[in-house]
Amino acid sequence: MPSILTDVMEWLDRAEQAREVAGQLTDPGARNAVLRLAESYERLAQAAATPPVLRRRDLVRQCRERNS
Repeated sequence: MPSILTDVMEWLDRAEQAREVAGQLTDPGARNAVLRLAESYERLAQAAATPPVLRRRDLVRQCRERNS
C-alpha cells in the first residue's frame, strides 16, 4: 500500500509535468486549462499531506463561508 509521502510526491510530480506541458502549448485556453490542472494536483498533494482532522476543519470552514 502506498504511503502518504508517496502519494504527495506523485501529485507534485504530476503538477510539474502538467506545467511542462503547459509551457509547450501555444493555445492560451489549453495552456490555462493545463495550468489549472497543475494547481489541482498541488491541492491534492497538500490534502494528502494534511492530517484528516485538519482537512475536516478546513472543509467545515469552507462550507460555512459558502453558506454565509
